[in-house]
Amino acid sequence: MLGMKFAVVLCLSLFMVKAVGAKQYKFAVVPKEENNPFFQASREGCEAAAKELGNVECIFRGPKGVDVRKQDKIITELVAEGVDGIAIAVAQSAFILDNSMKKALSAGIPIVTYDSDFETEAVTRNPNLRAAYIGTNDFELGKALGEALKAEMPNGGNVIVQSGRSDSPNLNLRVMGVRSALSGREYEHSPGKRLMGDGGWTEPTKPLYNFGSFEQALEDLKNVLNSYKQRDIHAVVAVGGWSQFLTNYRNVVEPYKQAISDKEIIIITADTADEQLVYLKDGLAHANVGQNPFEMGRQTILTLYKLATKKPVEEIRYIPMTYCTQKNYQTCTKN
Repeated sequence: MLGMKFAVVLCLSLFMVKAVGAKQYKFAVVPKEENNPFFQASREGCEAAAKELGNVECIFRGPKGVDVRKQDKIITELVAEGVDGIAIAVAQSAFILDNSMKKALSAGIPIVTYDSDFETEAVTRNPNLRAAYIGTNDFELGKALGEALKAEMPNGGNVIVQSGRSDSPNLNLRVMGVRSALSGREYEHSPGKRLMGDGGWTEPTKPLYNFGSFEQALEDLKNVLNSYKQRDIHAVVAVGGWSQFLTNYRNVVEPYKQAISDKEIIIITADTADEQLVYLKDGLAHANVGQNPFEMGRQTILTLYKLATKKPVEEIRYIPMTYCTQKNYQTCTKN
């Protein structure tokens, strides 16, 4: 018995020595913006993976709101700090490529992207730009939003598209997906072409860009709802969840609840955060197509760890989407 206890103690001691002696890694996750429920969920995934691995620290650092220059500055700071790997949700491809990415690549720091990748042309020109992309297939997300709209309004109509920035690679892919689903056409370059009767659908204006401002997105939605009858607008498709991340969404949309029920105006929105599902339950939106930011954050750390320990990684890892409606809002995000 004593011999057995001694053996157990010896094994535990050896394990502890090994754990203490293991190399410690610092991996950084740089979101487009910190003050966004989507990216906050990716932080939780980052921290969960770090805890799972044990010898990893998750550094989550990004601008408070979408700001390309601030994001670039943060990446430069992380390079100077000597982190072991960086995951970036790319806010704007060209500026970062011309600045902080050059420093990161020169320092030999492994780079992955999540949620938003570099532009396809940039990756094609420089295959070593980033080792992997982890996130949603943004074109397919946009198509799913378009298909959700067609399910509610199969005969076409006039649609307003809401987006964040006109130079955001992932959002432009979503816009192209929406247009492809509605028009039935394929486009060579994102964001595709504005709908002008294609497949029965027309965009009366170019997309409404909010530059990552929840308040601006909600104000734009409010203006559309206030004037949809006069302007003959039938639907709003938002390729991000911006307006629905504000509690004031309810106050803005509730006066039009009957019009939403009667499908006089259709509201289709990306993302499926808990608060967004409440709006589906209460009849204040028609459908949401969501992502899994927690798993994105988790997989970025696991991928960076593989890179740091010289293990192979998948270049593209798409995280499955969730499809929510007024009918299935209770179960649509459950695994």
